[in-house]
Amino acid sequence: MKPHRVHVWPWLRAPGRRLLPDWLAITIGRHVFAWREMNARETAHELAHVRQWQALGWRYPIAYVAASLKARRSGAHWYRDNPFEVEAREIAAGGGRDVA
Repeated sequence: MKPHRVHVWPWLRAPGRRLLPDWLAITIGRHVFAWREMNARETAHELAHVRQWQALGWRYPIAYVAASLKARRSGAHWYRDNPFEVEAREIAAGGGRDVA
């Protein structure tokens, strides 16, 4: 696994809030872009997304959007019930696979 990088750019907060009011970070490949420093649990969540990117490569964003659409069509929440987010939350809580 290539090392990940966390970029903290405070100016990202405003544009990100247009999509998700409580957003903190977005992961693209092995890069995590956050608007503030993250705690250990938040970092574990984003590292789960790094692993997901590495597993699927550039198919990941397509799979992520497809999973969001599927959740929404089934009456679930497009973000909260997206399986990629569910897995990342489980890992962050210590109930999922190790991402290190």
